[in-house]
Amino acid sequence: MRTLQRMLHCDGRATRRLFARNVAMLGLGKAAIDLQVLHLRPDLADGWSWPMSWLNPFTLIDPWLNGEVATLVCLTTFAFFAALAWNAVHRARDAGWSHWIGMLAAVPFLFVPVILIIGWLPPRKHSVWDLV
Repeated sequence: MRTLQRMLHCDGRATRRLFARNVAMLGLGKAAIDLQVLHLRPDLADGWSWPMSWLNPFTLIDPWLNGEVATLVCLTTFAFFAALAWNAVHRARDAGWSHWIGMLAAVPFLFVPVILIIGWLPPRKHSVWDLV
């Protein structure tokens, strides 16, 4: 129970290691769900491009409305991008950058370079004046 509390604890900052771990776990979780859905329903792979849905989640809208994509895939894509933006905002805050930079992690095609840049930023140096 304590491990789960430590994983979900949020003090508004994310270190490099925590950010990398969270992004890796989000990616692996989404990939596992997507691949399981593709395994259980191989007919769904005809109507949409799985790699393209990772780069641009808006490509899932038409196939989902037509019934070619499972609702679970759409929900996990939304959860993936929401959690990715949440983590990027906290990582940008830890690096001393604007929070809005972290929101760029939710922009299709742009999130990959943003995640790489934010992930490599050094943490901001804290001083005594941060307490005031």
